[in-house]
Amino acid sequence: MAKFRFALQRVLDRRLDEEEAKRRTHAALEAKKRGLEDALRGRQQEIAAGRDMWRTQLVGEVDAAALRHHAGAAMGLVRKAQRTVLEMASLEKSITVSRTELVEVAKARRALEILRERRLAAHVELEAMRERAQLDEFASDLARRAREEAAQASAVQASVANAGAVNARQGTGGGAHR
Repeated sequence: MAKFRFALQRVLDRRLDEEEAKRRTHAALEAKKRGLEDALRGRQQEIAAGRDMWRTQLVGEVDAAALRHHAGAAMGLVRKAQRTVLEMASLEKSITVSRTELVEVAKARRALEILRERRLAAHVELEAMRERAQLDEFASDLARRAREEAAQASAVQASVANAGAVNARQGTGGGAHR
């Protein structure tokens, strides 16, 4: 059986490489998003902790300078959280584009894989058909030889039978001559 060789294998390999590069890029964006989400959660926890601290300081004697300090720190944390949210929104757009590109590259690769599978199936069918034709030819040759040998054997038997009949008519019968 002849070895199957896909004519577009280099193109398929290139598409696989492209898809892997897009997958890595997409994974890096997703990891960055997870990092930003973690940072945002951390900032939200810091804001909540600061708010709890304020509440404890509002009991009893109130220190206005300390409250101002906590309010300023809380505003700084809120600004950082807002920046993180903006970064996440911008990153989400990039992730959407990346996902779309990844899907397109995967479709292109899959189309080539389907073409490869179809051509492989056609190749296997062609090879099977050639093998069947070769086996049919061998069987035909064998049958022809068997018929020829049978015909030769019949001819030899007929010849021997005719010779025996001729000898019997002549009276020789295969014995010694007188």
